[in-house]
Order: sequence, then structure tokens, then C-alpha cells
Amino acid sequence: MSDNVDDQEMSFAEGETEAAAPAKAKGAGPGIARILMIVGIGLGAVIFIVTVVVITVGIVNKQGKPAATMPKSEEYQAATPIFQYVGTIGEISTQTSDSEPATVAVKIQLGLEKEDKDTPVELNERMPQIRDFLRNYFTKKTADELSADKELILKDELKESLNRMLTKPTIKEILFDRLYVRKL
Repeated sequence: MSDNVDDQEMSFAEGETEAAAPAKAKGAGPGIARILMIVGIGLGAVIFIVTVVVITVGIVNKQGKPAATMPKSEEYQAATPIFQYVGTIGEISTQTSDSEPATVAVKIQLGLEKEDKDTPVELNERMPQIRDFLRNYFTKKTADELSADKELILKDELKESLNRMLTKPTIKEILFDRLYVRKL
């Protein structure tokens, strides 16, 4: 019997080595599988994040315009446009409406689109009306209203008023060749 027990122990010992050998071979497989699983999860996460970013950017870009558009100020334009100028108005001389009137002398250039051929003709036809309007306009102002710090306001008011006189609003710019105000 002792021979049988030794044979059984031996067969168990041999069985263990046989069982241990496949276990070692299988142990190498789960290590590679685990690495491949981690790499797969990492790639999946990167693909998911890139997809979310692309979709979000696409949605934001499709909305396009901001809620409120800011008007462009002429003061901050990169380059001012080039106009054709009409300076046939001549010099207008008058006095202000102050209690002690100041003398005003003004010479104006009207800026029009370069391609505009009709407005210069209309301006020449309306020249007596324009000269009378300008004389009357400066007569109603005070010397303080004609100061240099209020020049932009004057230009805007003149542009609006002269454009209302014309058949279509084509005056784009007002330039003062001369704006002379002298208190007596």
C-alpha cells in the first residue's frame, strides 16, 4: 500500500506540475488583456471628449450673432472712406444769437460717394437754398454752441438737415475748411 500512496502522491505531484504549468501560461494572458482594456478605455474617453467638443463648438458657431451688436463708431474705423467733395457753397458770414453777437465765418465741404453723379447737380440747383439754410443755422447758434469741442455735433446736425433738403440722403460727411467765431 505504501507503494500506492507513493504513486498517488507522485501522481498528485505530477498533476500539480501539470496544472501549474497551464496556470502560468494563462497568467500571462490576463495581464495583456488588462493592459488592452485600459488602453481601450483611454481611447474611448479621448474619442468621447473630442466628439463632445466638436458638437459644442458646432452649436455655438451656429448661433452666430451675439445678442446685441455694437455699432461701429467712426472714431474707431481703421480707415476713413474716400469721398468726392463739393465745396462750391463758398463762405458764409453771419452773427451769432448771443446778447453780444459774435462774428461767424464758415466754409464747408460736403462729402459724397465717389460714384454719385446726381447729387452734385442737385446741390448746384439748390445752392441758394443751401446758402440761406446755412446762414440761418449759424445765426441761431450761440458762440458757445460753435466751440471746437462741439464740432462733431455741428457736423452731424448739418448733415442731417442738408440730407432732408435733398431728394435722397447722400451727404456722407461734412468738413469745415474754415470755422471762425470771434466775439466782439
